[in-house]
Amino acid sequence: MLPLKDSPRTLGTPWVNLALIAANVLVFLYELALGPRLGAFLNRWAVVPAQITAALHGAPGAHPSVLITLVTAAFLHGGWLHLGGNMLFLWIFGDNVEDRLGHGRYLCFYLASGIVANLAQVAMSPTSAVPAIGASGAIAGVLGAYVVTYPGASVSVVVPIFFLFTVVDVPALIMIGLWFVSQLFSGVAALQASTADAGGVAWWAHVGGFLFGMLLMTLMPKAPPPPLTRWSLSPQQRAREDTGLVGLVVGTVSLASQLAQFVILIRIVVVFVGVRFLTQIIPLSAKLIAFTTPFVRPFALFVPPIRIAGHVVELYSILAMAVYYLVGVGLVWAIARLAYQRRAPGYW
Repeated sequence: MLPLKDSPRTLGTPWVNLALIAANVLVFLYELALGPRLGAFLNRWAVVPAQITAALHGAPGAHPSVLITLVTAAFLHGGWLHLGGNMLFLWIFGDNVEDRLGHGRYLCFYLASGIVANLAQVAMSPTSAVPAIGASGAIAGVLGAYVVTYPGASVSVVVPIFFLFTVVDVPALIMIGLWFVSQLFSGVAALQASTADAGGVAWWAHVGGFLFGMLLMTLMPKAPPPPLTRWSLSPQQRAREDTGLVGLVVGTVSLASQLAQFVILIRIVVVFVGVRFLTQIIPLSAKLIAFTTPFVRPFALFVPPIRIAGHVVELYSILAMAVYYLVGVGLVWAIARLAYQRRAPGYW
């Protein structure tokens, strides 16, 4: 899932987050300018687990100065996609964490997350001689902080559904939780499949940074959340903007409703065009029909399909879309009433 934006608004300008993004971009541009000297530069400033292990254990010939790479490696990147992906996540989620921690504490938090993330990767591959670079470990710490602070925040993400893509609003706990689970399973798989000299993604830096970020955000002093005093908003709108438990429940209900409507809409189009024809072009079409049938079959008892110019129009699928939409709206209304009726009795 590719995030595009999130719902929480910041109260101030995230100067430190902007400076971190600028620093990462400038360092990457410097890397590009190095040309054939880039390899030596990365070997000097990237994290090499074997060197860190030797320095921490006081091995003969090991120099403690290599420990600085636990910080410097978090500002190095291996390509435009590597840089762009990391900076996108930092842009979307970092400003809100800085907003709660304050500028100075956020900078300390970010650097500490990067150090711990790199140490986690070193711990899982202590003899590896492959340089590790990237801000993703520190950004994983930011994600950990975000998920404990704004679990119910709405994150707009691009989601692939069968053979199409759509943009849906996903609660932060679900979006980031799925991301963390994928990192954890990938890390376990990497332990089983890789050798000490294998390269690739530093999965355990992501896992370690994320868990450390959750813990540190819980322990660090931070500003209280802004009070909910915008009584001009309807309870439903306030529930959708809630970044805590109410927002999480509302966001989950809305997500389920959106996904159900979208896959049924695709089904309607596939059936109208012709399942056999589309299956030859897009094999997933048949799987889509099989997947969605249980969701629309009960409605076939009330509305039959019709034919228009030789094409089948599933009226019962259209009815199913409408019902799932109304169910989603009704549940959001009920949750908002339960959450806010005492605070804003005038709405009822």
